[in-house]
Amino acid sequence: MIRSRLGAALVLLVSAAGAGCSSASPDLPSREGPPAAWSLSVPTGENTTAVVGRVAVIANDRAVLGVDPGSGRELWRVPSGEDDEVDVAGDLIVQRRKSSTDDLVRFSVIDPASGGTLWQDGPVTKARVTRDAVLTTACREGADCEITRRDLRTGKVRWRLGTDDVRLADTAVGVRRPLVPDTDQIFASRRGDDRPLPPPGGKSADGSGWYSVVVGRTLISTDHDPPSGDENCTVTVSATDAATAHRAWTRKVYAGRDAGGECGKRLAPSSTGLDLIGEGRRIAASTDTGRPQVFDLASGRTVWRGEAPGVPIDGDGHALLVREHADAGALSLLDFATGRVLWKAPDPGLPGTSASWETAVTQRRVAVSGAEGDHPFVLVYDAATGRRLGRFPGWLQGLGDDWAAIGHGAKVNTLTYDFIRV
Repeated sequence: MIRSRLGAALVLLVSAAGAGCSSASPDLPSREGPPAAWSLSVPTGENTTAVVGRVAVIANDRAVLGVDPGSGRELWRVPSGEDDEVDVAGDLIVQRRKSSTDDLVRFSVIDPASGGTLWQDGPVTKARVTRDAVLTTACREGADCEITRRDLRTGKVRWRLGTDDVRLADTAVGVRRPLVPDTDQIFASRRGDDRPLPPPGGKSADGSGWYSVVVGRTLISTDHDPPSGDENCTVTVSATDAATAHRAWTRKVYAGRDAGGECGKRLAPSSTGLDLIGEGRRIAASTDTGRPQVFDLASGRTVWRGEAPGVPIDGDGHALLVREHADAGALSLLDFATGRVLWKAPDPGLPGTSASWETAVTQRRVAVSGAEGDHPFVLVYDAATGRRLGRFPGWLQGLGDDWAAIGHGAKVNTLTYDFIRV
């Protein structure tokens, strides 16, 4: 989430509106809630929406746009391509461009206030962006690969190390793409230093598993493939000391089930843009009896278990959105720290298997989006009370503490963005 100077946080969503969605007009007469503050036409396809400082940034297959969030007036435009990706790193934007011929990456760091490029680099084999650094991997023909850390704002090189000397994780808890983590969430560092701990004997630790997470000086890996004969939707979580490669502990958490009893291996639905729901060192999962839980990655212990069955489907570290089943049923919002039920809402009637299914949670708003027949729509709730604030035709593009971005009316490869105060 981004806390903007306008006082509205925005959850970022990557939505395939117009790609696999119905061509029927979603503009239904049942629309409720306040009118749009302003509208903007953009291409259909993947659109990423963010508020960075005083600028709304919209990225799609053709351009990255800077828009005045008060009026919808376009402030600047940077050309973009189908394979480009955009990262939101604090108050800066990073545009990564992959070459279709050599699979190398070039990137530019953009000031969202002006759209100007602060610095750029590449080609490199890989570029990993954090809130204050860009970690690039470069592999020369016939030579070992090297990782370089550059200051995000200036491009200044902080260190260069061989890949065997770096304990780098591939994900961070509670980071909703295209937001990026803090640097210390993806590699283990010496105390008082920003250089990674060298592995013992110059060899990297076993990085097997689905996700790897850094918690202090510990590497956490998750394996979501249950052992043969396991019927509990088991996810194995292992902790390894980064300096010694010593296995500290191994525990089990569980993935939720859909209404038909099928295991969903992911702990966070792909529609959330999250790999793991939670914050810092704590993640959401299910228990072996199908209740929600929060699990501490530092201690390897469960913090709390929910009193009623349910599957975690989204959250922001302050609240956890739970559904009766992974793909269907009533909604509940739980306090992330304690598991206390804040409110419940009836089944929105939107299947989690729908291509239109999206969710978002901020400190003040919760939204779910899906299709009813051929018509997609978005429900927005007050996070404090559960009161429904609106039902809007279209696809969820972003959610703030006091507003939502809705895409609708896909015609001739064009999608209309409505920015609505809720």
